Amino acid sequence: MEASSVATNEGLETAAIQNSASFNVGVFYMPSWNVSGNEKQDVDSFWSCIQGRENCSFLTDKSAWGPHGRIYTSSFPYEGPYLDKKPIEALKGFYKRDDPEVARKQLDYMYDYGIDFFAYNWFFGRHYYYHKDFAPQAGVYYPEEWPTDKSRDGRVEVPGVEEWNDQLEVLLQENAKRPKNTQLKFALNWCDDSEDRWTQWLRMASPQNINSRTNYPGETPDKELYLRVHDKITLLWIDKYFHRDDYLKDETGRPVVYFYFPHDTEARASYYGIGLDDLIERSQDLVKKAGFPGVKFIAVTSGAMTTSQKAYAMPTSWKPLDPKQPWLGGKYADRLLFQDYVPRLKALGFDGMTAYMYHDFYDQDNKSYADMRKTYQGHWDKWSKYYKNDGEFDYQVPVAMGWDRRPAGGTWPQRSGFPSEPSKDKVISDKSSFKVKLTAAKKVLVENQATNGNTLMVCCWNEYLEGNHIEPTVGHGFDYLEAIRALF
Repeated sequence: MEASSVATNEGLETAAIQNSASFNVGVFYMPSWNVSGNEKQDVDSFWSCIQGRENCSFLTDKSAWGPHGRIYTSSFPYEGPYLDKKPIEALKGFYKRDDPEVARKQLDYMYDYGIDFFAYNWFFGRHYYYHKDFAPQAGVYYPEEWPTDKSRDGRVEVPGVEEWNDQLEVLLQENAKRPKNTQLKFALNWCDDSEDRWTQWLRMASPQNINSRTNYPGETPDKELYLRVHDKITLLWIDKYFHRDDYLKDETGRPVVYFYFPHDTEARASYYGIGLDDLIERSQDLVKKAGFPGVKFIAVTSGAMTTSQKAYAMPTSWKPLDPKQPWLGGKYADRLLFQDYVPRLKALGFDGMTAYMYHDFYDQDNKSYADMRKTYQGHWDKWSKYYKNDGEFDYQVPVAMGWDRRPAGGTWPQRSGFPSEPSKDKVISDKSSFKVKLTAAKKVLVENQATNGNTLMVCCWNEYLEGNHIEPTVGHGFDYLEAIRALF
């Protein structure tokens, strides 16, 4: 290496250290939930899989693994339990998700180790009807003055409820108790309908749902209701979250909303002839009407990049197999490779882009952490350069501490009962290799801060079932947090 190159790199590293205060570090936060189906018996979706396979609901998911669930053989052995993932004693080990003392500790660790905000993976079940006059459901969010049916205990006219927000509620309660200057910011990472939720939404009009009185005649998942549910989601954000002082906003006062896998929403909205840009515009109008300058939507997105993987690329449309019975399933079509999808984001209404996880970059994929560093570097270089002259669009540089989906059965589930790419399940870093990746990411931030923004997004605080967690555990202690604090 020439002396001038060495000097340049040393200068960038020095600038990175000096400019640490000018960067924002965010971390994605994944909630867990009770998989028992019984409110009186809490079987945590995380801890049940880490402690063994007996109560791990992911391993018995027939829609993912086929009729026999995940099958273990000598060629595909069970390698758990994964007890090194147990949170440290100060976090009470396999803690309860709504324990305020644990939430308090989590916020302490984030603040003490240089994390500025967390983006909570936020889920919304758009198909759930409920009854506002029924005491246990009286507190569920519903826009004021929206109609209900008094003859059915105030059954709401427009369905939908937040899901898996137990941890968010307690995190925000504890955050509000902190001195203002030590409160963390938070944002929502909207994880729109999964395939299962989409099917349940369409099923509202099925004879089975009507006959069982799960739904009533007129509760039809048509275009009008779809749009009203979207408005309800936006109003919930405004009324419950955006007005909070600790909600993350940009320098103009716009609340920041992360939008996970927008192509899924685009594909399903296409069933109604609705564009993703139409949905985003509706949200913008409602937020501006509430007195904010708008929303800053950040696409959390990634995807296949080679023609050989086109069948797994990003869909932009969904069509039912039987138009008269859409709840029986459909086909995702009009797939785009990632490099063809990204240039559309700004016109769709997004103001930035980041990623939860990059699994590949063209032909380079992740079979080790060294591979992952190459994959991420490829994306950083490509997208930083692509947006280098666009000061109105942020490329928020993402990093991940690894990938290991073995606790949930492996990568990726096949209906044969076996994972399709188990070689990708040991992409594991340590403090040293994670710090090398962070250093490279910070170099990209320094070089492109003028136009690409100043945010680093870390995946993740607690994605335990995908082996992607920087929360202190028995296995790695504070290693990943110490690496972040050393650089940011």
